[in-house]
Amino acid sequence: MTPLSDTSSLPVIAADRPDGIVRWDEGRGLCTTLIPTPRRSNHAPSILVLPDGDMLAAWFGGSDEGNQDIDILVSRYDREYAAWSAPDVVTDDRRRSDQNPGLFLTTDGEVWLLYTSQLSRQSGVPETFNLQHTSVVKRLRSVDGGRSWDGPNTMFSEEGTFARQPVQVLSDGRWLHGQWMCFDDTTRNGSDQPVIHVSDDRGASWSRTDIPQGAGRVHPNIVEVAPGRLVCLFRSRWADWVYLSRSEDHGATWSAPTATELPNNNAGLSAFTLPSGRLALVSNEEQEVADDARVRWPYERTRLVIAVSADEGRTWPVRRVLEPGDGFTGPGNRRSNRRQEYPHGLVDGTGTIHVVYACDSRRAVRHLAFTEDWIVGTDDQVHTDCKLWG
Repeated sequence: MTPLSDTSSLPVIAADRPDGIVRWDEGRGLCTTLIPTPRRSNHAPSILVLPDGDMLAAWFGGSDEGNQDIDILVSRYDREYAAWSAPDVVTDDRRRSDQNPGLFLTTDGEVWLLYTSQLSRQSGVPETFNLQHTSVVKRLRSVDGGRSWDGPNTMFSEEGTFARQPVQVLSDGRWLHGQWMCFDDTTRNGSDQPVIHVSDDRGASWSRTDIPQGAGRVHPNIVEVAPGRLVCLFRSRWADWVYLSRSEDHGATWSAPTATELPNNNAGLSAFTLPSGRLALVSNEEQEVADDARVRWPYERTRLVIAVSADEGRTWPVRRVLEPGDGFTGPGNRRSNRRQEYPHGLVDGTGTIHVVYACDSRRAVRHLAFTEDWIVGTDDQVHTDCKLWG
């Protein structure tokens, strides 16, 4: 055995490189990429599959969330080269911090990039907990598959409007956009109110519906599980559980959110439908449950898990770790784990599942691609000679 003090003769496993090249991870059975970025901090990625099979990824990057140099960046995946491009910076507003992009392909073939735009930290702008209460939602539009952009223009102008997910299109053609309203108070965002905006004219006008008893349930993720029947999954400011609300009328009204069995650590999540029709959710399966009803912001976002439900979110018996993280455990060294956070997932026309997330404490954006079978695995992998477990 070569001692760790002398590793020069050992074979080297190449480290991940943020070069955008898609690589096959034979050990895990999926494809993985680090999308290149010039920014120190990279967060809240979104992914979109284009009609020709290419893809776009958008995220915000700069020195730190909320600062003046935070802009939206867009990278393109080229099928021919199986690689992501170096990103283009598509916003540049020195007075505002542009965040949380969501990519949406309209029925007319336009690409919309919706993002939050809040006042940045600067002289003369007082900040309490954060400046999300100054945010509006803006839009860039592209008619050439994301190669060039028009705008921005303000789509939702009420201050305090925040969003994370892209627009959802229902089976009857109705458009929904999940948002939450932020307020300048002492709750550390515990007063955030989730709302759903509805459009029946392809985004020309919108009406708003508030989620009842929804304060502190944010990042609404809407999925149509049957025609007109919807579920909406939420992040919790209390860092306890993923919450779920239901609608039976195409999103016109919603039930009060209730806790699921899935942990949540006050961090972003992403819900979508799998090729089988089952419901999937990608999130950090961690929490900080306590008896007192108080907002919590745990540091720990150490691994990402994809969970699957066959009963519209009532139970989640099938789960697999997407990103195991660094593996440090115990209260003495939890902070040694880098953060793996803010996923966004979808399924392309071939049935391949794509997930992007901010990896290694926002050092880069990772893209994973895998099949639904990869999540489910194989029944009973114990050798039949193992009588105790067989």
